[in-house]
Amino acid sequence: MTKTDMVTNIKHALLCLALAGLLASCGRDSQPHDEHAGHAGERETERPALVYTHYTEQSELFAEFPALVAGEGSRFAAHITRLADFSPAREGTMNVRLSQDGETRARFKVDAPAGPGIFTPTVTPRAAGVYGLSLQVSAPGIETMHRLGKVKVFASREAVDVHQDEPEGEISYLKEQQWQGEFATEVAVTRRLRASVYATAELRPPGDRAARVRAPAEGLFAAYGKSFPVVGAKVKKGQRLGTLRARLAVGVDLSSLRLAVERARADARLAGQNLERLQGLLADGAVAAYRVREAENDAGVARAELDAAWQRLAQYQGGADDAGVPVIAPIAGRIVSVAVAPGEFVSPDQELLQIAGGDKRWLEARIPEAAAQRLRQPTGAWYEVKGDPRELRVGDNARLITAGGVIDPVSRTVPVIFEFEETGITPLLGRGMDARVYTGETIETLAIPRSAVIDDDGQPVVFVQTGGETFARRTVTLGLRGADYVAVQAGLQAGERVVSRGAYDVRLAAASPAEAGHGHAH
Repeated sequence: MTKTDMVTNIKHALLCLALAGLLASCGRDSQPHDEHAGHAGERETERPALVYTHYTEQSELFAEFPALVAGEGSRFAAHITRLADFSPAREGTMNVRLSQDGETRARFKVDAPAGPGIFTPTVTPRAAGVYGLSLQVSAPGIETMHRLGKVKVFASREAVDVHQDEPEGEISYLKEQQWQGEFATEVAVTRRLRASVYATAELRPPGDRAARVRAPAEGLFAAYGKSFPVVGAKVKKGQRLGTLRARLAVGVDLSSLRLAVERARADARLAGQNLERLQGLLADGAVAAYRVREAENDAGVARAELDAAWQRLAQYQGGADDAGVPVIAPIAGRIVSVAVAPGEFVSPDQELLQIAGGDKRWLEARIPEAAAQRLRQPTGAWYEVKGDPRELRVGDNARLITAGGVIDPVSRTVPVIFEFEETGITPLLGRGMDARVYTGETIETLAIPRSAVIDDDGQPVVFVQTGGETFARRTVTLGLRGADYVAVQAGLQAGERVVSRGAYDVRLAAASPAEAGHGHAH
């Protein structure tokens, strides 16, 4: 047994128990049950059910109840969905009113739902006739009246004669399923959409806010300090990012480098001692001054050679971080790519990493030659990052850098560049993507959320809610695509309500035999 079968059986049991129980309703006009009311379970099931789906700005009502008979109770199963987030009303009150000539003839109230989203008032009309039926709901975030129009109260069970059109569609998707999953609907209405053309695009830093850091010399690339450059790290201008250490030449090993250090140290020590001796002789007038200057120069060269010998040795035995050729950040910004690994040998001018300065980014869109003539004055564009559409609007959150008037002779495209502030998740710079560039024209057209359209065997399909738990599959012809909405040229009428969130779940319900059939499965 599937989860949906279990939900359906529970709802069957709920309605049967409700019809058998016929609890007394509240209110001064409510009538007591007749003497058979407590034992009318089998008789109640003989009455045909009435089904209503009704919307206000705040809530959706999906109600089922047996046809109304004077003196007999009808237990309602009234499902209330909050349209703010399509969740069930978990608390609140419901008043059911029967009215004639603008005056309330009977009122029936329940003070809380029997379960999440389901109110079960019992309505026992006093006399036969035609009444206005309305259900008032008071709950957190909901203060509304569902007016269901005229309903007939029959004089007896034998007189019941109910004919109600079945809603279009054979896909059943129960309220409990809608409330538990990601689900929402939206009405198809005429909207103003901005005309756009398709373009291939990529994100990159502005021309004056990007840098490719290249190797100033050959060597082994090593981290500076304890951190190795990583994508996303912020750097400052002039910050040292790494070190290039020279490789050992042929015939050179660590022992020879250590020996060179000792020789340089001995030379530096002798040069220092010679300088001290000559300085003493100069004070006694025994030597000329130029001899001291020569000794000072020799001592300085000896110290420099010692330092160089130490640095060469340090490059290969993990000495000071300063040893080696430094790799410096030419601009401040964020590292967006690293093309070298620790210890890798690099050649002169080889690219090591890229830095994007600041939070500004460029969207460079390339429009095919055939569509370029539709461009008047580009007013923006939109693209997607992991399914999330991002819209750029010139004068709002973006700036038009250029709308090139020259066709690239190789790609046969025209470049259009927008600058914007980086926010949220941004795809890798240089990554290709699809985009739409607004041409500057606007049109009035029937439109639905893009999220309502799914690809079903290569066809664009939407699911129309024809009743509270009933849906119809529609193949549609699409037109202009916006960041959030898409135009519908055929297959849908204005005012119809489409599934804007959870369409794939409805599709799965349609594909499963257990889900097929009428939606009023209580």
